[in-house]
Amino acid sequence: MALHSADQDNELLFAHSHQVEAKREVPHSSLQSPFEILNRYRSQLSHFRGGELGQSSEVEHLGMERTNRASPETDVVTAVNIVRMAEMELSQTGDFTNLAKAFGFDSRVVHRHADHLKCVLWLLDAAEKYSNRQYDLAEKSVSFVVMDSHGDHPIERVVACFARDLRERIYKERGMIDLEREVVHVDLEEALNDLKSSIHLCEQKLPICQITHFTGIQTIVDTVASAERIHFIDIGRKLGSHWILLIDALANRKDCRLEQLKITAVCTREDNVDEAGKLLSSLAESMNFPLVFKMLHSEMYELEINRVEVEAGEVVVLHLDLCLIYLSPCKKNVECLLRELKKLNPHVMVVNDVEADACGSTFLDRFKEALFICSAMFDSQEKCLERGSRFREVLEKLYFQEIISSGVLGEDDEGFRQCRKIDFWREYFSKFDIVETELSQSSMYQASLMIRDSPCWSSCTLSMNGKSLLIGWNGIPLRFVSAWKFQNDD
Repeated sequence: MALHSADQDNELLFAHSHQVEAKREVPHSSLQSPFEILNRYRSQLSHFRGGELGQSSEVEHLGMERTNRASPETDVVTAVNIVRMAEMELSQTGDFTNLAKAFGFDSRVVHRHADHLKCVLWLLDAAEKYSNRQYDLAEKSVSFVVMDSHGDHPIERVVACFARDLRERIYKERGMIDLEREVVHVDLEEALNDLKSSIHLCEQKLPICQITHFTGIQTIVDTVASAERIHFIDIGRKLGSHWILLIDALANRKDCRLEQLKITAVCTREDNVDEAGKLLSSLAESMNFPLVFKMLHSEMYELEINRVEVEAGEVVVLHLDLCLIYLSPCKKNVECLLRELKKLNPHVMVVNDVEADACGSTFLDRFKEALFICSAMFDSQEKCLERGSRFREVLEKLYFQEIISSGVLGEDDEGFRQCRKIDFWREYFSKFDIVETELSQSSMYQASLMIRDSPCWSSCTLSMNGKSLLIGWNGIPLRFVSAWKFQNDD
């Protein structure tokens, strides 16, 4: 894993996009979060049921009020750097002084993380033994990994998650039952409320979420700048904050009158987007905005296009938010969705998903990749979210379980792994005559501005892969945003 400079990546992207946008001032309102937009219309929304709007406000208070009180930078050495040092330690003989020099740290700073480094080394050794089917030796190595899952430093929580997961895999291979495994009794309703609040907080505070949504929505808005009737078909997570961005951007459009925006949310009955839809409709009404909101209950891979109500004169745009990672365990699911979407003849399709390489030939390769990704994500939460927050704990557990354990480290399914990078999807989409197109320059310019204007986001890195934008932390790509065109068969 090569070292990257956040400043270098972002400066190059900023310079590239600035060439186009230098003569155009981006309105400050276009950089507002969905929750700030909601606050602008709070008085008009007073007739809407207070509970749901109040919940957004409460979460906003938890996240936004504490920007300057986020986790103190008492630990200069991040989790990502500790993992990098462990890799360097494995690849060559050296001491802490050499490691410190290689990474530009004072040797005394690195010495304070000696225990962290040793635990990462034991963890990697256990993963290598497991990859070689040496389960007894792997269990012995992982027993030396003693880290607190509630520790102050991100690497402690990362290592604790990986050690626990690896230990369970070892026991499974040996046909053993972990009698000491902690059994947690969960209040389902409370857990779901925590999860919803955590995701909303994540969307407000973490640059990965904010920049992903701003870039994707701005690209769509720029692509349909002259369209009077727009049909936005949303497939994926159903939180709804990006719908607010879309409405606000179109409401401020000056050059072309908007006759109607129709949003079709493809969702399961369990997604429960009724409240989000009501809030959105109330917001649109307060703005005198021409919105039609529809829900289509369907699994993504069972989507039938004839159930989507497309009217004459509508310009269809597609938005896929974290769809691929959930569909791709079964190759046929992705194929079915893409073939159905092509029938809609969309003007553009924006896709954002996890940028992770789960194609390593060995478990150890995938383990190292996962360790870097998870360390970067936990580092970002350390920098941007309140330390000790129960919401952050929920987010970390969710991210590790859904993305790392089930995704990057998940079992192979006929060579089609759950997590892939944009390079794979570019080649895969081409089989369906779906070709990559440019993201709008204004969207990338705004992404650069968002990082420059947010001190907590200084370690966020932006870079280009082909025509797609990679969003990461400390040089580790975590998410991609891309735009696509469907080629006609004729």
